[in-house]
Amino acid sequence: MIHSLIGVLFAIVAFGSYMVPLKKWPHASAWSFLAGLSWGIFLSANLVGIVTHTVNFRFPGVGSGLIWVIGGALCFRAVQKENLAGAGVRAMGMSILTSFLCGVFLFKESVFLPLSLFSLLVILFGLFLLAPHIRGFFKNWRSLCGGVIFGSYLIPFQYSDLSALEFIYSFSMGIFIGSNLLVLFLKLKNPEKIRWTPAFTFASMGAGVFWMLGTHGCFWALDGLGYAVGYPLTQLNLLVNILWGVIAFGEYPTKKEKAGLLSAALLIILGAVLLTLSKQF
Repeated sequence: MIHSLIGVLFAIVAFGSYMVPLKKWPHASAWSFLAGLSWGIFLSANLVGIVTHTVNFRFPGVGSGLIWVIGGALCFRAVQKENLAGAGVRAMGMSILTSFLCGVFLFKESVFLPLSLFSLLVILFGLFLLAPHIRGFFKNWRSLCGGVIFGSYLIPFQYSDLSALEFIYSFSMGIFIGSNLLVLFLKLKNPEKIRWTPAFTFASMGAGVFWMLGTHGCFWALDGLGYAVGYPLTQLNLLVNILWGVIAFGEYPTKKEKAGLLSAALLIILGAVLLTLSKQF
């Protein structure tokens, strides 16, 4: 139980921090970031894989990595076509809801259902307070579909015979292959759209290392808390991302905005605590 909670915290901090380069360089291409991110993932995965003798190219992991790239592409487009803050909140909400439903109804995990459902409502209401007013539900299909993918892309792991380290390696290779094929296609289609600078590229690769740390934390969380509780808790990384925005980039500058942000954050944290308590061992 303790190692799972440590994994949750690890994943929240790492997943909430790895997109900081996009805040630091707001005019940089998100696709350039994806390419640099994939190389950081590739290098760190191979370091861990060689040390632990878990290098492999099994389909469940590679396939999940390719699915992750589709989810990432949808979320990147959502940021461009919808809005920055709302896209992240909607994707996170759908990811939490999808992973919970998969854990309870697909994998038959044991939870105290009334408490877990109430905790989900508290979390989703907190997210609703963070999101801008939504007009036209179906106009936001990119972030919603991206969230569904991010809440379900680890399903193949649950049915595979791979260890966590074996799956993480092949999963990372799927992300590396899918990301670079996508970026190559976009680069050929519009060469001016994707550009790299040394500082941004290095920071993006560092983000890939942070992502890898978060992924290992995510699997620690799954090991003890399961898919219905452990994975949704790791998705609270948005709070860390917002904290970066407030402290480092001056977002939410007024007292009213900060008060609203704090209220939403406290609701989300309360929901997370209740969701953890709903797990039946």
